Amino acid sequence: MSDKSPIVLITDDSQTLRKILRKALLEVSPGATVFEASDGKEALRALREHEVDIVFLDVNMPEMSGLDVLELLRSKGSNVFVTLMSTEADQAVMKAGSELGSYDFLKKPFTSEQIATILSSHESLSTRKNVLIVDDSPTIRRIIYKVLSNCRFDMLVSEVEGGKEALELMHGTRPDIVFLDYNMPGLDGIQAAQRLRAENPGIKMVMISSQDLSEHIDACRRSGIFALLKKPFFANEVDFVLHRLYGLNMPQSLEQTPNVTLLND
Repeated sequence: MSDKSPIVLITDDSQTLRKILRKALLEVSPGATVFEASDGKEALRALREHEVDIVFLDVNMPEMSGLDVLELLRSKGSNVFVTLMSTEADQAVMKAGSELGSYDFLKKPFTSEQIATILSSHESLSTRKNVLIVDDSPTIRRIIYKVLSNCRFDMLVSEVEGGKEALELMHGTRPDIVFLDYNMPGLDGIQAAQRLRAENPGIKMVMISSQDLSEHIDACRRSGIFALLKKPFFANEVDFVLHRLYGLNMPQSLEQTPNVTLLND
């Protein structure tokens, strides 16, 4: 865990559950600040009064359900990190929560290990990552930028039009992740990946293309490419790749699609 301890809000109408979850949170993160709310209205008031990092939100509560609270938060522009909780793993509820931007779903009873996973995921997602888009099409770069802006990860995104420009950038601010187009004039994607990797062996790279790259998988793998993304791709697919890339537990709302090929998982 990082030096910054999280500020957590537990919202559940069961005092017993709140006590159990508080205990588990403080075992995992002893320095955490923990607030409690017994219903949706108290939760909304607590979120107005405090800067909260993580919300554990019960689905079934009187008057306002967890989904009602989450929908209201999102309608007001709040991007607070929310994990829903319930005694029933209702697929419809889980889907609705995911569509409203909940990170994951915990089925009660849960373990301290599951709480630790949620806190670790929050830390990774909220740690800003410098991301570089390398594509010779300004239109495609704008589209990819918009896709990345809808991802769960905190990303500072830069863009260049080719491999040469990406290499020049490496002498200054080094990106954590590169989304690299396969077809580019001058250096193609594989050539650029090889040279980027030589400059920075630890760089994380994802190859993007509108064409089928199945014949080039071995070359991509040898170049240090972690995954292939087929254009057009979407934020949930980028989130899937980045969860794999950083070794994070996969939320139930994310799954591999035909647009995603993992090479070095």
